[in-house]
Amino acid sequence: MRVFKLKGILVSNTTPLDYIAFSVQLSQHKIVVTPAEIHGLISGMFAAGLAKSDPNFMVNINDLMNEGQAFSLEIKKQIEALREQSFEQLSDALFGFELFLPDDDLPLEDRAQALAQWVQSFVLGFGIIQTDLKKTSEDAQELIGDFTEISQLSFDDSQSVEESEQAYMQIVEYVRVGCISLFAELNTPDIKGPVLH
Repeated sequence: MRVFKLKGILVSNTTPLDYIAFSVQLSQHKIVVTPAEIHGLISGMFAAGLAKSDPNFMVNINDLMNEGQAFSLEIKKQIEALREQSFEQLSDALFGFELFLPDDDLPLEDRAQALAQWVQSFVLGFGIIQTDLKKTSEDAQELIGDFTEISQLSFDDSQSVEESEQAYMQIVEYVRVGCISLFAELNTPDIKGPVLH
């Protein structure tokens, strides 16, 4: 049985990925994007229908996350691990998909900012693959509209800590389930083989 845990990522059959450690790696390589942005982009492309083995995967990542430059081998390995895990989780019948965000022990303001970055990148990745939103279902169009609004949300410090935490968790869950729904609609592999009568 596979074990999935994205907050402090545990990837099946690979070395565990950690949000803070990956952030440090990106910073050391002078890459100004966050792990949340990279995972959001990957998830958006898959949710829009990109095949797991699509040869343009890294080209898109390089173009949008690193000004067209190839990532170092160290960073590329982390991205490939995220690619593998994201597709596995999105395909998981038990809905094991999780957003790659900072752990809950970080300040809520930092987590809310990472969530907005994740959703912005998701919408970007989705739009690269699904260039005509009108060809998708009304539900898919509504979800992308909601995601676009969520990506523009800012931290509200007028609420109590408890209210803010609850609102944050509700948004994370809405985005998580929405991403799974979009993937289920748009990333269904072709069924090939003999037709039974």
